[in-house]
Amino acid sequence: MGKILLLIAFIAYLPGQVSATDTKVTGFASMVAGAMTAGDQFLADYPNTGVYDKDLSFSPDTTIGVQLKTRLFDDYQFVTQLLSRGANDFETDIDWAYINYTVNSEISLQIGRKRLPLYYYSDFYELGFAYYWIRPPSDNYTWQISNYNGASLFYEPEIGNWDALFNLYLGREDDDNNKLLTFLNNTPYHESWRNIIGFVSELSNDAFETRLTLMSSQLHREVNNVVQSDGVAQMFYGISINMYLGNAVILSEFNRYERAADNVFDSTYMLSFAYRFDKLTPHITYSEFKQQSPGDEYHFTYSLGLRKDLNPSTALKIQFDKTTDDATTANIVGDGELLSVGFDIVF
Repeated sequence: MGKILLLIAFIAYLPGQVSATDTKVTGFASMVAGAMTAGDQFLADYPNTGVYDKDLSFSPDTTIGVQLKTRLFDDYQFVTQLLSRGANDFETDIDWAYINYTVNSEISLQIGRKRLPLYYYSDFYELGFAYYWIRPPSDNYTWQISNYNGASLFYEPEIGNWDALFNLYLGREDDDNNKLLTFLNNTPYHESWRNIIGFVSELSNDAFETRLTLMSSQLHREVNNVVQSDGVAQMFYGISINMYLGNAVILSEFNRYERAADNVFDSTYMLSFAYRFDKLTPHITYSEFKQQSPGDEYHFTYSLGLRKDLNPSTALKIQFDKTTDDATTANIVGDGELLSVGFDIVF
């Protein structure tokens, strides 16, 4: 909470150009409770290691966020987003903090700290109200690095009847104590992704959207303060194809990670179907993670759930997840079943 108050005070007293009417504050929250109905553990949030067990818990998925947008000058805006996650004992982190320069109606430049746009839901992963699941499919959203510090250029034209977006970004991220790798290996991990360069393209209309993403960087990794990898090339590729056919929704996402020098090749995908009955949206989803050598990590999940929109800014959700961990040497948390209930709000 101290970081939030400090940032609000900084914005309020920016010299010269900023008044109260120049700052817009919005917020969101997801309050989720869950417990295992079978098995010992369920890793719901990989990046932040939100783990359920047999005891009822409100921590792994519960998130509170505040976003502030402050107009500095006519074409410049300061944007920051602060998050408190139950998985991190509700410590407040600065998730976004960047300057946005609007060149014209189609081009903008952003410099600062942002989410790394590897996945379709990366930019609004924490905004539970934006999707019908309790959480985006865990098998598909497994990566240990979620943010980067750098620059991002956007070009957003209209192409015929299509809305388009092209995003070129570059930067780096240093994580002195990576939560996911430390949790999985029970050993301190320092993880750096250097010389990140990536590209995202999106095309959408009322019935169809597709998203392509690719990213390259160099990995620097220290395990228990011993350098394990230094300057190792890694690549990420992804494609999402979504269809909105009347009240029916079909969502899909396919991702591939390669670190050829270490013979590491990971593939993830998810496929989801939903149907909107006025304020009710039942859905079913399959997601999967599979790694080739040197490990044999392989797990998949079937999810069944229901979302009810209570009003334009709140939603109630219930979801059942059944995970099968078929690895022989690289098990994550084993087989398990989770029942969770969530309440999402935007304000």
